[in-house]
Amino acid sequence: MSKDDQPSPQGLGALQARFQEQSRKAQAYYAVMHRMRQLAGSDEAASAWMEQALPAFDGKTPAQMVSENRADELLNYIESL
Repeated sequence: MSKDDQPSPQGLGALQARFQEQSRKAQAYYAVMHRMRQLAGSDEAASAWMEQALPAFDGKTPAQMVSENRADELLNYIESL
């Protein structure tokens, strides 16, 4: 921060980039959750699925896949179920 307690332009840019990345991941997570909820029938079942290791993805959980920017693969996988 600068002496005026205002973020520098570089610092502000970094904060905006981090926020945008977190926002994108949150949107992807909820898109996957929404689709799985439709298939599984409840929020609880979809939430539990998000934490299950998936053999199709080398034992990674859907939450890990979203974190790795692989939500599209998950959505395709869900459509194939």
